[in-house]
Amino acid sequence: MGANEMKRFSIVLPLLAVLVLSACTTTRPSMSYVAPQVTPSDAQVLAGDAVVYLANPLPPARTTLVLDPPTANASPDVLTPALIAALRMRGYGVSVVDAKTGMTAGKATMLRYLASPFESGVIMRLQYLGIEASRFYPRTTDGRLLSDGTPFTVREAANEPRPR
Repeated sequence: MGANEMKRFSIVLPLLAVLVLSACTTTRPSMSYVAPQVTPSDAQVLAGDAVVYLANPLPPARTTLVLDPPTANASPDVLTPALIAALRMRGYGVSVVDAKTGMTAGKATMLRYLASPFESGVIMRLQYLGIEASRFYPRTTDGRLLSDGTPFTVREAANEPRPR
């Protein structure tokens, strides 16, 4: 290796190390996401349907759920409070992941969720116990979400190992 190559290497290596290590110090990513376009009215429909769906695989009164809400951003998340209220009303124990540490209190089933606009409606995705349940909600002509009883599409989650 020549002197020029050695000099370039000695500059690039520390820079690369700083970039790699700085990625370790960022705040924890949340697996949940609620788009700013989701309205309070949408949140009520989504939360209600989520609770009805979850009652079969995760029975109320015997299940404690820990929600991993979206990290704070410029727009308020309207789904998380609606979901917490609907779950508690149905008889679930509910806690929330600590935003700073990413830790949960006690033994509970992790629930992550996504609500995002898609075409002329909203898609909601729920993740729990290695399962991913998705459902599309079309909008009516006056802009409300249509909850027509269409079933959730269920599959094993690609990024979450299923407990054994």
